[in-house]
Amino acid sequence: MKFQRPSFLYPLFSEITLIPGIGPKTFKLLENKIGKNVIDLLFHLPHTVIKRFDNLDLKHCPTNSIITKKILITKHISNFYNSNRPFKLLGSCENIGIEIIFFNYKGQYIEKNFPVNSTVIVSGKINWFNERVKFINPDYIYDVNHSNNIPKFEPIYPLTAGINNKLLRKSIRHAITLIPSNLPEWIPNKIIKENNWPSFEQALRFIHIPNSTIEVDKRISCLQRLSFDEAFANQLGMQIYQRKYQVLNVNKIKCKSKYFNKCLKSLSFNLTNSQNECIEDLYSDLCSKTQMKRILQGDVGSGKTIVALAAILNVIENSKQAAFMAPTELLSNQHYNFIKKITKGLNISVALLTAKIDKEERIFILNQIARGHIDIVIGTHSLISDKVTFNNLGIAVIDEQHKFGVVQRSKVLAKGENVHLLLLTATPIPRSLSMTIYGDLDLSEIKEKPKNRKKIITKILPLEKYEKVKMAISRALENKEKVYWVCPVLEETEKIDLVSLNNRFKILTKSFSKFNPSLAHGKMDNDEREKSIESFFNNESKILIASTVIEVGIDIPDATIIIIENAERFGLAQLHQLRGRVGRSSLQSYCILMYGKNISDVGKLRLKTMRDTDDGFFIAEKDLELRGPGEVFGTRQSGEIEFKLLPFIDREKLILAKDLAINVVSRNNLNFEHEVLVSLFNKDEYIKLIS
Repeated sequence: MKFQRPSFLYPLFSEITLIPGIGPKTFKLLENKIGKNVIDLLFHLPHTVIKRFDNLDLKHCPTNSIITKKILITKHISNFYNSNRPFKLLGSCENIGIEIIFFNYKGQYIEKNFPVNSTVIVSGKINWFNERVKFINPDYIYDVNHSNNIPKFEPIYPLTAGINNKLLRKSIRHAITLIPSNLPEWIPNKIIKENNWPSFEQALRFIHIPNSTIEVDKRISCLQRLSFDEAFANQLGMQIYQRKYQVLNVNKIKCKSKYFNKCLKSLSFNLTNSQNECIEDLYSDLCSKTQMKRILQGDVGSGKTIVALAAILNVIENSKQAAFMAPTELLSNQHYNFIKKITKGLNISVALLTAKIDKEERIFILNQIARGHIDIVIGTHSLISDKVTFNNLGIAVIDEQHKFGVVQRSKVLAKGENVHLLLLTATPIPRSLSMTIYGDLDLSEIKEKPKNRKKIITKILPLEKYEKVKMAISRALENKEKVYWVCPVLEETEKIDLVSLNNRFKILTKSFSKFNPSLAHGKMDNDEREKSIESFFNNESKILIASTVIEVGIDIPDATIIIIENAERFGLAQLHQLRGRVGRSSLQSYCILMYGKNISDVGKLRLKTMRDTDDGFFIAEKDLELRGPGEVFGTRQSGEIEFKLLPFIDREKLILAKDLAINVVSRNNLNFEHEVLVSLFNKDEYIKLIS
């Protein structure tokens, strides 16, 4: 099967420098915020549409409403002698006094174009003050004879510094003209009629260039249509990919658990019911005729590694090898030490393969893997290097899987024939969206934490309580416990009233010098950062001052306190991940959320949610509700596929898109229109792997 992007779509995948008015500087700004291709502009949707001429009587227009009114100019108040003062036009409308205030405008231009006794048309946000209406730097002001220059319906877009709505609207209007006029329809006619959806091209036009109230009112329908298109494209890609790799096993694995049962006897704790249920899911996959492709989703500290080990040992008992891939060297080392310890009484070989292994030892390990003398190989991205050849790889386990994309998964699977795939994640995904992100995988959830774990006590404190927090962590440090201190920024800026990470490190080092504080952040050299974290792990340091680089990939059981400074600046899911760095042993642990004086109502609600619950899945749903799906999907995570429109679709439509994709692929009904769809939404990352 070979997919190729149709040539008539090429203009949509041209760089946006093709559009008049977008030079190198603007291109860089747009590329960082939106993307570099014309199609990215089209998928950058407005968050609202202003109906500029849909006005009430002026006396009924509230403060901050956007209105358009004809105003008789009665007086000028010049700023000729003091340019720091605003220039004002005074006037009246509907027997109400009006002030039109201009900051940073040349008074000569205003006086010339809007003289006394002229009638102007003004559009913008208003404020009421002493029964007068004020327009401050209005969006539009024209002589009344040029009212057609003011758009009746104006889309408002998410912006970034250096980019304004006017530029985006102009650029997107040009991009719309590049949509081919003969696009085929990929959604069955029955579904389109049932939902009263426009065509793909109409949906984009109505959203970006509405010309009537009817078209504006179709906005929700258009968003749903485009969301369904993206869901369908994604599911088609996954089904094609799944069909390639989810194949029959030549030799059916016999279910065994002799090795794992021996391991269980060496544990100091019992597995939870939830862990046992997930192990049964894995055994069922391994003993079936098809390749396992499953994601194991469990909250931080829920015991995913031991569940994964059950599957690994089952495969090894059937004379196959296992690969265990983690995103960081520290986490790889921790998995290696844990698995090495727990399998000590078994006749199996475990090896660690990371970038820090010296050349001679690396060559030896690679030879042993190729000969089949090593049963379990644990490592980082090194495992997918072309130099790594397995003798008989049977299962690949990928931890913190959101750090790895489809390509990395495929490279692991390509290391053997009919390799089983198990992905582990502690990142809580809203249940309403998980089937979209992991649509090609079966899902198992660990819903309980180990019985010896105590609930993390979460407290909310203002930054003014800083000295009190210092006293608390001093007591913990004297008690030989460890502390994380997380800051949201690396360097101070004039616009953000925060103590930077580097400054906090200096302050805490001065206060707690005998505990040898260490520093870790994303701008450090990898080796330097790893060294800092290792010093914390090895008890050389008792305080780790860090950015969010510690969010995943770190398991340090004797860390019992995490302070998150300016916690209101983090999303709920991220706060939950950070909190999961503590509470990983039987010791009582604490999470201190410190907030600034300018905390918003939404920020307060986030922190209250963190204090009141430790249910990661509830937190993920609340995060989606508070931040809005656009923000959740707006930031691309390393390795993961980016979704731009999916948040506007409901679960029922997601299921419909998946069922439709399964039907198309299973019946070999893939046609030209499906090729167009997958190409439009750039979901050909899947397709490239099998073409």
